[in-house]
Amino acid sequence: RKLIAWDCNCSICKMKRNTHFVVPASRFRLIAGSESISCYQYMTKTAKHLFCSECGICSYYVPRSNPDGIAVTIFCLDPGTVDQVDIRHFDGDHWEDNFEQSGISECSKDSN
Repeated sequence: RKLIAWDCNCSICKMKRNTHFVVPASRFRLIAGSESISCYQYMTKTAKHLFCSECGICSYYVPRSNPDGIAVTIFCLDPGTVDQVDIRHFDGDHWEDNFEQSGISECSKDSN
């Protein structure tokens, strides 16, 4: 199984080293721990930076680029979950200029 992951250089992703892949929100299920999830938002307040209030890890969030999707941090996957990860750069420092041409918005579309 192959994933396309995004390495973003916006202010928050750069500091968190948040390399992530995006799935449609309809295909994401949090199995346990929802009571410990906290949310941080800034600037446009479109993105929902979710993190565990007990350990501080941000394993997934709702990205500004894909408000209809969930971005999952690749480093939070169990080993062996995927066979290959193709990492693409997203220029979040120049978000408005990069968004349309990147193709990232298509990642949260359900292909059923």
